[in-house]
Amino acid sequence: MTSRPIAVLALVAGCLAGCGSGDQYAPSTYQTTSRPLVANNPARCATAPAVRAGQAGADDWTSYDNGPERHGVGQAQPAATRARPAWGVWLDGWTFTQPLVYQGLVVVATEHNSVYAFDAGTGCLAWQTSLGPSFDARVLKCGNIPELGVTATPVLDPATLTLYVTSYQPPGQFQLFALDLPAGGIKWRRPLDLPGGDLPNQLNRPALTLANGRVYVSFGGRAGDCGNFHGYVVGVPQDGQGAQDTYRSPGVRGGAVWAPAGPLVLPDGDLLVATGNGQSTDRLDGGDSVIRLSPSLQALDFFAPTDWARLTRVDFDLGSTGPTLLDGDRVFQIGKEGVGYILDLTHLGGIGGQLGMARLGGHGSCYSIGATAYRTPYVYVPCDHGMKAVDTRTSTPKVAWTAPDFRSGSPIIAGGRLWNIDFEGGYLWGLDPASGRVLDKVPVGPAPSGNHFLSPSASAGRLFLPDGNRLLAVGFAGS
Repeated sequence: MTSRPIAVLALVAGCLAGCGSGDQYAPSTYQTTSRPLVANNPARCATAPAVRAGQAGADDWTSYDNGPERHGVGQAQPAATRARPAWGVWLDGWTFTQPLVYQGLVVVATEHNSVYAFDAGTGCLAWQTSLGPSFDARVLKCGNIPELGVTATPVLDPATLTLYVTSYQPPGQFQLFALDLPAGGIKWRRPLDLPGGDLPNQLNRPALTLANGRVYVSFGGRAGDCGNFHGYVVGVPQDGQGAQDTYRSPGVRGGAVWAPAGPLVLPDGDLLVATGNGQSTDRLDGGDSVIRLSPSLQALDFFAPTDWARLTRVDFDLGSTGPTLLDGDRVFQIGKEGVGYILDLTHLGGIGGQLGMARLGGHGSCYSIGATAYRTPYVYVPCDHGMKAVDTRTSTPKVAWTAPDFRSGSPIIAGGRLWNIDFEGGYLWGLDPASGRVLDKVPVGPAPSGNHFLSPSASAGRLFLPDGNRLLAVGFAGS
């Protein structure tokens, strides 16, 4: 086993907030102390965690943001006391997937087309499975992922111990894999059909979704919007047998479904997705919209802002984040422009039919990309400079507080704290969800692939952080 120091991780000793001088929004105002964390090339487990079929427990994290509603809350985590290093491992490629956790096994996938399972307690390697060769995306005219393999967060079915993963297979095909969770073996694989798609200019960034006996997989374009890409959601039966259902954006181009959280599943089984820019500025063509889909992926209802055509012209995708399901049959949506909309779930409102809207002000604007977290009454919104807590008790969203000015990943809540990765500065921030007071500032090192899509998960008093070609574990409970 070889080791390399990769970062230093620790809690601040001394005050983090409210003491000394300086700009409260400047990240440098908040000090850290540290001790080194060492990342190891993965060592095989002498005895891997044994997993059994059943229902997901309160301490498991089996899908993106810990559930079909995508609220990003760890329900059964011990109260956070002090963040500290646990373990770190090197991976064979960049990872954009939010780690999944089930019965002590943590799963992550890479752009090198590898899937890993580690012991969540020790970081030893339970298994590693290759899905085939990756694609050298540097030959393309646009995009910000040089190696293309697994981009989307997988989804885990505890009842059958099946892990569903999508992989880009060169020279030009997406495939859905079903893996055996205990050992990583491939149960089955099948190609995904994107009628009229422009491969390899399509990208599967949104997380996979498991609902209605189907695995739902979503697609948009690559950074730079090259080619004649479309937005797609496809549904494949859980056993891999039978016909595929398909939603395709109706325009001649665009309408991408690209936010990392993937479709939001409603209590009746319908799905909500948000889309990016369409092509037309004369007639709405499915772009810059929130769309309700049936389980068989028929469009049932939609919302689009009154100024959807302007959003299309200036590349202000409404669907740069996914919809957030609020209390009281309401939905929150925000995009690149930084305007928050509250919608009626029972009637999304068509063009301009929102219940209320507001530009998220406070300190700076909010160019929002990624995934939100939600614990009533606040939606926690990632912004390009910081993060905002948005009060949604009325039909007019209102900023309650703004975090320090860091490059925000996608937040989660665990142990009574709000956690977020500063992907450029290289810190894990822990904040008080009610006030925004800084409680933790943990140096983890900037991700070489750092971007808005990085998001931790939580289980058993630990956070699991994707960070470039590393998986890091940080304990937050106990002495």
